[in-house]
Amino acid sequence: MKQQKGFTLIELIIVLSIISLLSSYALPDFYQFKLKKQLESERNRLSGSLQLARSLSIMNQTTVIICPSISGNSCDNQSKWHEGWIIFLDKNSNRQLDAEDTVIRHEDAMLPQITALSSSHRSKIRYTNIGFSPGTNLSINFCDPRGEEKALALIVSNSGRVKQSKPISSNVCS
Repeated sequence: MKQQKGFTLIELIIVLSIISLLSSYALPDFYQFKLKKQLESERNRLSGSLQLARSLSIMNQTTVIICPSISGNSCDNQSKWHEGWIIFLDKNSNRQLDAEDTVIRHEDAMLPQITALSSSHRSKIRYTNIGFSPGTNLSINFCDPRGEEKALALIVSNSGRVKQSKPISSNVCS
């Protein structure tokens, strides 16, 4: 008589139990990893737009504005970057999107669980023809359901340089 090789039902149940137990520990970490990558991705998307705006101001030797905008037709004069933004060439340097100005890019809203807020005192970023961003330094804080301890930030200096960092102040996600 030939002996059969394989698993018994009991062995199969034990192996499946061990696999399910180990995967239950891994799922929360995967969720945290997914949230982290989504937050970093949205921060990188806005950072890329800021760098594009600065480059365009230097290449075209004109003022370029980047500002929050839901519609893509005007600046919202709010600090809610997570709702979308526009980049436009401000040919008459009045910091408003007029008929003679050219919209370069309109970015859609970020993922719904992410917020990106800047100070209400500086809702627009203006790049001069030499790439500077006069005014105060601007911080845009990015938050997700994980809270303040996992928040990220973008800092735009007066020289126009964009820096990725952790938020400088507390209460950035409230």
